[in-house]
Amino acid sequence: MERLYSYKMSHDNRFAPNPFFDVLTLATCKPLLRKNAKVGDWIAGWTSRKIAHSPTPVGEEKLIYLAQVSEKLTFAEYWEKYPQKQPVFTDDTKVNERYGDNLYKPVEGGYEQVRNVHHGENKMAKDLRGQYVLVCRKFYYFSCLNPLEIPSELRPRVPKGQHPTGCITEDSSTFAFIRYVSENSDKCYAKGV
Repeated sequence: MERLYSYKMSHDNRFAPNPFFDVLTLATCKPLLRKNAKVGDWIAGWTSRKIAHSPTPVGEEKLIYLAQVSEKLTFAEYWEKYPQKQPVFTDDTKVNERYGDNLYKPVEGGYEQVRNVHHGENKMAKDLRGQYVLVCRKFYYFSCLNPLEIPSELRPRVPKGQHPTGCITEDSSTFAFIRYVSENSDKCYAKGV
């Protein structure tokens, strides 16, 4: 049985998650989810009342992204394996590296945060508490600008508010939901398989 984590997003700026370079990564925010998710699990990010461009009331959330965890890396492993995800400090929104979430450079005794436009050092302790970076090769990223509406009969459990790990669905309904998203992947901003 496939396990699906669903959570509400308060921001979607292509940083968390980061859908660039043919792989979707979740390296910041949601520390408990990153710590607990396993390879093979699915993660769904949904709109919320707070999200820019597509605020939605409880019960009417739309899908921003769906991704299957293919690797679970330490921050040191992520730093070495995915240098293209390291941030470039720039105001130019057309530079994909601007959204890089590979923020934590290994140094003796821990990590240092690389200068970036998305996360201040005040977020470092929370990010590192998650211990892992989730790497997803199979993903469907619609964005908050064009989230996917899911028919009510296919909707998994979605939390009513912000939650550290979100809701977990572990039943056969997950298959129909994933299939529907896959069948509508032509509406994606970015995807990987």
